[in-house]
Amino acid sequence: MADLQIDHVTKAFGDTQVLKGISLDIADGEFVSLVGPSGCGKSTLLRIIAGLEGQTSGAIRINGQDVSGIRAADRNLSMVFQSYALYPHLTVAENISVPLKMRQLSASQRLPVIGPFIPGARNRNVEIAAAVKHAAQTLEIDNLLDRKPGQLSGGQRQRVALGRALVREPAAFLLDEPLSNLDAKLRVQTRAEIAELHRRLGATFVYVTHDQVEAMTMSSRIAVMMGGEILQCDAPDEVYNNPLDIRVAEFIGSPKINILPVEASDGALTFDNVVLPTLAPKNLSGPVRIGLRPEALRLAGEDAVLAGQVVHVENLGSEIFAQISLAGHDGRVTLRAAPEQRSSLYIGANVGLAFDGSAALLFGSDGKRIFNPHTVPAQSEVA
Repeated sequence: MADLQIDHVTKAFGDTQVLKGISLDIADGEFVSLVGPSGCGKSTLLRIIAGLEGQTSGAIRINGQDVSGIRAADRNLSMVFQSYALYPHLTVAENISVPLKMRQLSASQRLPVIGPFIPGARNRNVEIAAAVKHAAQTLEIDNLLDRKPGQLSGGQRQRVALGRALVREPAAFLLDEPLSNLDAKLRVQTRAEIAELHRRLGATFVYVTHDQVEAMTMSSRIAVMMGGEILQCDAPDEVYNNPLDIRVAEFIGSPKINILPVEASDGALTFDNVVLPTLAPKNLSGPVRIGLRPEALRLAGEDAVLAGQVVHVENLGSEIFAQISLAGHDGRVTLRAAPEQRSSLYIGANVGLAFDGSAALLFGSDGKRIFNPHTVPAQSEVA
């Protein structure tokens, strides 16, 4: 297994700067997800780590060794692609065995008819078959070894692709949006299988996805990328609860975080002339923004600090999402509510909202996080 260091890596395609000095240390055995919108550079970075693409500047190190000039085949990394890249004319067993045969058999030993009879080939083929069977048992596809890819479901093909990566016993696994071709049910099942596989192997995983749910549920750490830069790399809980940039706050979380424009003055924050239960630094003044997760809002009566009208309701059974158009605000906020509050959340209903001051995330005009010095226990206590 291996630790990886990405040291000030840049990548330009002509005049277009795709990666802008990426640095990231990935410890041995970590599961790190590179997450971000399409075009942010995450797949390009993964291909550079794999050796399939060369960086413009910077270095990639595996266990402390600079591999920038080493070709992909010699980096001992296994990559799982979005398209699975299985050979349709080969069985599952043959597909999984391809990397081992390429590494352990000579060109003559791989010949279809006479190859198995060349000295040394028989013993090596027995070892390869045993390794393939072990990988298939690990992924619970040993009953599929004689089938062709065309006879498999999408989830089964994904496990075959994982088996082909696993059988090499690589220094690290690189996965490039491997679940994007699966339906919703299979994605849930397969991401659980990948997370369990990581725990069993204790291997280093670098996982690229645009799906924040995949990143949040599987990763040791999440690196949020936008515009060719890593905005934040932290544990999933930390990225969700303490985003350092408003772009991170808006990208991570479903439904999306509510962002409100507020005015800071003398340590107080106001929205539409209403003092909010969150304080700002005394030296902060002018327009800033606060972020409120949908679960941070609650229906309120006399203690309401926001008022609006319900314009859309989504009943998911276990929870309800209500979109509310706020008075004095041209956007909407989303409230996550319990099922028993359904009778109060109908389209056209006028509702009041409140929140705890500690739940608000404060961002400056530059989008960077401003940490609150303290919060106000109740609105009535604010002068």
